[in-house]
Amino acid sequence: MAEFSFKGGAGLRRKGFMAEVTKFGEAHELHRIFETIHTADFAGARGADADFVAFHCRNCNRSYCERCWRIGPPQFDDGFYDCTSATCPEGHEQIVDD
Repeated sequence: MAEFSFKGGAGLRRKGFMAEVTKFGEAHELHRIFETIHTADFAGARGADADFVAFHCRNCNRSYCERCWRIGPPQFDDGFYDCTSATCPEGHEQIVDD
């Protein structure tokens, strides 16, 4: 499962799922996202930043670690990175990085 840390206005960090990611922004916005994740309101967190909670399958409403997802190769459009899709253990496919 991903780990999260919130350091005031410095950023919201996710590690443990598809590398380490830091989201920067206004402290109140980052705190709101952190709280939605902390309370397992993944639909609310997805509304703020879908990539940040990509470890949570929208279809089966479960969170999985990086080893559980079958993460596909990156997809490119005209030579530029487009997105990466993955399939959860239950067989649901979704974009995990866009």
